Amino acid sequence: MIQAINSEQIFVSNLEKFISKADKFIKIYYSGVSDENQVQEIMEELKNLILDTNLKQLEIDYQYYCEGGLR
Repeated sequence: MIQAINSEQIFVSNLEKFISKADKFIKIYYSGVSDENQVQEIMEELKNLILDTNLKQLEIDYQYYCEGGLR
């Protein structure tokens, strides 16, 4: 049976993508070869993660879970 992608799965997928980019940024930054463009790039990725995250839906889903809805 195929299930619809829910907001948690989308959030986790977006977070994994961001963490991968952040990991690459950190390695470059601490190697001493980063520049202002790379700092701006990771800040843009962080903004995109925030924009892609439906916090209201995550809160609703969390409340539903806490109330025993997903057991």
